[in-house]
Parts: sequence; structure tokens; C-alpha cells
Amino acid sequence: MNRYPWWKYLIILAVVLPSLLYALPNFYGWYAAVEVRAPVGTLLPPVASMQDWLQAARIPVTRVVSDAAGNTFFFPNDNAQGLAETLLQNKLPASAQVVLSQMSAEPDWLSSLGGRPVNLGLDLRGGVYLLLRVDTDAVIKHALEQDSGSLRTFLRHQDLQYLAVNTIGPQRLAIEMKNATLAARAQKAVAEHYPDYAVTLQPNAVLDVTLTPDAAKRMKSDALQQAIVVIRNRIDELGVSEPVIQRQGTEHIAVQLPGVQDTQRAKSIIGSTAQLEFKMVDGQANMAAALKGDLPPGTALFYGAHGTPYVLYTGTVLTGRYLSNASAGVDNDNGQSIVNVSFNNEGTRIFGDLTTKNVGKRMAILLDGKVVTAPVIREAITGGRAQITGFSNLKEASNAAIELRAGALPAPVHIAEERTVGPTLGQDSIHDGVMAVIFGMLFVVLFMTFYYRAFGLIADLAILVNILAILAVLSLMGGTLTLPGIAGIVLKIGLAVDANVLVFERIREELRHGMSTRAAIDTGFKKAFATIVDSNITVLIAALVLFQFGTGAIKGFALVLTIGVITSMFTATMMSRGIIELALGKRRVQKLYI
Repeated sequence: MNRYPWWKYLIILAVVLPSLLYALPNFYGWYAAVEVRAPVGTLLPPVASMQDWLQAARIPVTRVVSDAAGNTFFFPNDNAQGLAETLLQNKLPASAQVVLSQMSAEPDWLSSLGGRPVNLGLDLRGGVYLLLRVDTDAVIKHALEQDSGSLRTFLRHQDLQYLAVNTIGPQRLAIEMKNATLAARAQKAVAEHYPDYAVTLQPNAVLDVTLTPDAAKRMKSDALQQAIVVIRNRIDELGVSEPVIQRQGTEHIAVQLPGVQDTQRAKSIIGSTAQLEFKMVDGQANMAAALKGDLPPGTALFYGAHGTPYVLYTGTVLTGRYLSNASAGVDNDNGQSIVNVSFNNEGTRIFGDLTTKNVGKRMAILLDGKVVTAPVIREAITGGRAQITGFSNLKEASNAAIELRAGALPAPVHIAEERTVGPTLGQDSIHDGVMAVIFGMLFVVLFMTFYYRAFGLIADLAILVNILAILAVLSLMGGTLTLPGIAGIVLKIGLAVDANVLVFERIREELRHGMSTRAAIDTGFKKAFATIVDSNITVLIAALVLFQFGTGAIKGFALVLTIGVITSMFTATMMSRGIIELALGKRRVQKLYI
């Protein structure tokens, strides 16, 4: 009789059946598609009109799906997809998002059960890879500038007379006090109120205020994390599906944008600081003197997009952090491209007070330190809405609106490395990777069948289930399959066979010692189990270390290897044993062909 417990067969079924089901979407292939989305404030033409445009250009469309997010057009091949993207970008408003995409061809009943194919990495799908360096030193510099102004106000409120507050280093300020007695009092007050600074008393009644290493490290880490959030929001606005955004080291961010081919637009939107500021214009300043460097106190010289100089007060009266929304559009009066911005409740109050007190004066609106426009305040604006002009075209205004909606980066971002992977190269990689898996599997099947006969076929079946289980787990967890990930699958085929070889060789050894067939199978699995666990745990530890400290391709390899270790331990022990016991059934087998 079958001595294998029935509950173990239930566990095997509970693992194998979902693995088959959720690995299935990966075998249906993909449709070439173009997604058309409308950000807030953008009105799209009817779907029928867009279909007419495509039909007139003789671009074949297989089907169209419309939902709340927009419309998705499906095409029979990549060539039609590319032509459709170009056509729709030229005909639709500049603020509309036209995104190349790949949609799974799985049936609706499978997607309704939560089935979806594995996400393909940049090296398989094609797209853009950017390594961004966040200028974290600029964060420290900005903090010192703010704190120097804050210190002046604090000392005045504490009735501590000072002579000057100067920046004397990248992380140091010097406060010159009137006398030593005031300096001693100020040292205690500043140290209590500014815990991020180490305050020491120097000769001549000077306080040395230095940012502590822990505070500097925290500020840089917070800036990097905030930059990741802002970049993710901007990429979401671009409509890129399955982006990968990872922190890399202390000041770098790795960004992968699968399917993106418009490299320049992606770089300009991701890398732009998008710091929106409102400053008042000094209308009494002598521009000729200002251009020679003779500026009134509390002012600075700024320039517009076309080199127009402006003398502005250095104090920022309002910033972009008070925005609630921004959208591109066209001014109905003059046809100029504009960005309509709306403020939150606090921003509405500040903007209303500002315009009320400064009617008749000019207020400059700056984006990343450049004056976009400097209109005259004609009347008080209390509705919490404003209009930014000065853009050369609607595309430029649309990009600015995306940046403002996503928020400003806390520090300038520089592109340290850039790589573009074409979709053709990605398809070649997929083909080569799949062929590697097929040939690897084929050679293993032939070897195991030749060397272990019927038991080899059982091992081959377990390996096949192991591969399907890896795909199923990746699909369920939303993991990304990369080219190194495919290499991990090929490696796991060999490691899974290794576990079966340990079991089968142990069974052979017990049979040579004269043990009965049933007892040899039982002993073989039991004695080999500890060795299998030990060898797989060492691989698992290595995979987890790679996953924790690796990035990009290394992380993809480690992810597949980690999943493969867990699934192969199950298939090589419990599943193989269950199939063997089921095949033997109640028969009294005198000889095993192994």
C-alpha cells in the first residue's frame, strides 16, 4: 500500500496547482499597445476621433480599451505601435500622456483570478537606465543659509546683541557678539535651541557654530529619501509602468524606466529641481548699477529665460510647497502657453495677504532660480489661483506642470551615468535567455533519464514544476525578471538536480547493502534530507546577502536564486517522494531501476 501520508499529497497539490495557474500568464505573450492618459485639466478628443486618425494613416488597430484612466490602443506589431505613438503625440494636446506599453495577452478569466505575467526588466524590455547623483552638500549649504537667518531673529528675540553672523565653512557659522558676557549667554541659549549644532566659545567674543556629524548625516539621508519620493511621483506623472527606483550608496539613485524611448524628456523631468519661488521685484533699483555689481542691500540679480535681468529682494515670500495642483493650458486672450497653479489653504492665505499689500508692484515667479515671469499685481488675489506665463510652447508648460505637481527636489540632481537599451536588443535577450533555459533543461532531462531511468523522469518532472513555481512566485509578488534572473533559473535547474542526485545515490547505496526497495527509498530520502538542507541554506544565505547589498542586475539574480532555493527544496524532497510512492502504489517491487 502507499505509505506516504495523505496530508502531504494535499500540500503538494496546494503548491503545484497554484504554481501551474499563476505561471500560465507568462506563456500567452504580449500585445503592443499605446496608452493615452489625461492629467487633471487636460481634455482628450473622443476615442472615435483618435481611431479615425489612426485609420486615415493606415495604422492597424486590433482593439481599444477605455477606462477611467484613459484609452489603450492595441496593435498587431511593434512597427504599428511606434507609428501610432508618433501620430498621437503630434495630434493630441501637449499635456496628454502618450506611453508605449506592452499588455499581456492572457484571457480575462485568468486576469480576474489575479494572474499576471512577470514584469520584464530593462535588459529584456528595453528602456532607459539613469544613475543620478544627489548634491547632498547643497542641502547642508541651504540649511546653513536658513539657520543663519533664523539665528539672527533668535538672538534679537533673546535680547542678545550681535555684530554679525557669517558662514565660514561648508558646515560652520561664526557669530560675533558685542562682548564676552553676551557671548557666554548666547552660547548656552544657541546650544539649547539648536541641538544639531556644536557651539564653542572662541576668543574675541566669537561663537563657533558647527553642524554635528550626526545631523549632517541625517540631513543627507533625508534629502536622498525625499528625492526618491519626488522622482517616483514624477515618473508616475510620466505614465511609465513598472519603474525601478533604488537608493545606491549615500548619494546616488538608480532609476530604470522600461519601455521609455524619449530619453531627453525623461531626463529633463526627472533631473529638474523644480523649485518654485515667489519674490518681490525692487522697482527702485538702478539696473545699470546693479549690472556692475552695485546692488541695494537685501537684493540680488536674477535673470529670465532670455537673459532679461531682474533685481529681486532675496527673501522668498512664497514657495511651491504650498501648491495643491498645477496644469498646463493656453491663455484664451493671447494664445500663450501657461501653467495654472492652485494653492492649499495656507498658501491661499499667504498669497492673498501678499497680493493685497503689494497692489501695483511687480512680483517675480522663479523656477529653479530663473525668472519665468514678473507680472504687476493689478488687484488682490484671494481665490488661491495664479497663472504662470513665459513658456515657449505647450510642451514646455506641460513638463513644468508635471514637475510642480510632483514636488521640488530637495537638492540638485546630476546624471552620473546613462544607458539606453533598445527594444530589439531586449527581444534578442529574451530569445537567448529562453533558449538557454530550454537547452539547459533538455540536457538535464537526457542525462537524468539515461543515468537514473524512471527515477530520472520523476526528477525531471520535479524540476519542471520548480521552474513554474519560480515564475508563479515572481508573478504574485510583482517581481521583475532580468537577464541575470534567467541565468539564476538555469543555475537552479542544476542545483535542483543536485538534490535529486544526493537522494538517488543514497538509495543506490542502501540497495547495495541489501536493504529492501521500500526501506531503501525511505532511508535514502531521510539520510539525504539533512545534506540537502545544509547545501541549500548556504546558497540561500549567499542569495540573501546579494539581494540586500546588490543593485540592479545582481538584485534580480539574487531574487530568482532565493525563490529557487525554497521551491527546489520542496520539489526535490516532498514532491519527488510523493510521486515515487504514488508510482509504486501497493505493489511489492523486487528491483528498482535506478
